Amino acid sequence: MKSDEAKFILSAFRPDGSDSGNPAFADALRMAASDPMLGSWFERSRAHDAAVAGKLREIAPPAGLREAILAGARVSGPRRGEGIGRAWIAGLAAAAVLAIVIVSMKEPVRPEASGADFAGFAINDMLTAKHGGSGEPAGALVAALQTSGSRMPGADGIDFDRLKETGCRTLRFAGRDVIEVCFARDGTQFHLYVSRRQGDTEARGPSFIAQAAGAAAVWSDRTFEYALASTAGTEAIRRLL
Repeated sequence: MKSDEAKFILSAFRPDGSDSGNPAFADALRMAASDPMLGSWFERSRAHDAAVAGKLREIAPPAGLREAILAGARVSGPRRGEGIGRAWIAGLAAAAVLAIVIVSMKEPVRPEASGADFAGFAINDMLTAKHGGSGEPAGALVAALQTSGSRMPGADGIDFDRLKETGCRTLRFAGRDVIEVCFARDGTQFHLYVSRRQGDTEARGPSFIAQAAGAAAVWSDRTFEYALASTAGTEAIRRLL
């Protein structure tokens, strides 16, 4: 089973966990438990679904909706179409209210999917013991990042190929090479991940994701996509951007 197939199956998993014993989800759940990136996505998906479900429970259907539906079911002969039409209009009004609530919730709950996946990747990798790199370019970049008051570098401050070739730690994410640079600022440890952009080259401002294990910000310019992760939380990260 591929990750996309597991996501498709798990997107139907009820956030209260009542589907845990359902065999239809068994393989996808096992994969989520063993795959940190998929597990991170599943955690965010359940949180989003739970928030939507909570909001939907707060909505009362339009007054008279039940009576309109029952009236439509009782109508016969020439008036049948009219009664059913009124019931459909009332039902569509209720659906429109629910749709507005769902759409309005989506943006604040979690960032767009590719950014969220990269943030989850950064947080999960940050928790591993394999960090650091070597080489003069990596050392120079770390020194610049550790300078108090300095901001994160842009494309003009990242020589991706040279950093990779001279010993900067390199990982793989979504079929792309990612370099990692670790640095400390005011006693706090940070992990900067950089990957080349593919496809859409529109620059994107920072979005933030927080998990129990840590937090990350993701943003991009026309050349690179960046993720900055730390166990110190989103505010510590925000001060560096």
